[in-house]
Amino acid sequence: MDSFFDTCVIIHYSSFSKLVDNLLIKKCYDYISNKTGKFLLGYYIEEEIKTRIKKRSIVFQEALNKIINDSYKFEVSKYFNDLNERDKISVKKLYEAYKNNDTIKVKKIFTQDQIVFEMRIERFLKFFVDERVIKIEEIKTELLSVVKGYGYSHADSQVLTSAIQAQEGRKTFYLVAADKHFDPNGYEFLKEDPKLNKITFPELKNFIFEN
Repeated sequence: MDSFFDTCVIIHYSSFSKLVDNLLIKKCYDYISNKTGKFLLGYYIEEEIKTRIKKRSIVFQEALNKIINDSYKFEVSKYFNDLNERDKISVKKLYEAYKNNDTIKVKKIFTQDQIVFEMRIERFLKFFVDERVIKIEEIKTELLSVVKGYGYSHADSQVLTSAIQAQEGRKTFYLVAADKHFDPNGYEFLKEDPKLNKITFPELKNFIFEN
């Protein structure tokens, strides 16, 4: 079957390292590396990936700023305050993990990690994606509104709506996710909405809910 990707799967794939013992990341890496069928990518997801690259770089830089200068205050940094809560936690975890290390070595580690991450993203976009689908301006407002009504965030609603629209006129493909918000029960509930009873949905494949 073909696959349409949630942003998280691509981010996890690009974050893979043999040194990191994370089953979810490994599942995403293996799925993309052992490609079967066509890979579809929504334009909205591609924009999210570009944003994620920038945010990840800021996470490393903010942690490094504090490691270099312990008096550096996250709370007064515009870049830190613009991050979401998950990224703020990542900054603080990185700081705690590396605060006693040589700053030159830490900078090298962070820089290399970001380079590898961006190279994997570039490789995915260039060599793995077969077709880009549903431009952002093509996302249907009415369908998006119905999806949002089931408690999905703005970003998740954009991803899900893009996947549903891309499914039209195609053989059923996987919506491949690694996001707790795309839970199977909620997805089945959405499919039962009377406004969507004539729509064919992708088959949800969420690695978080797989054994």
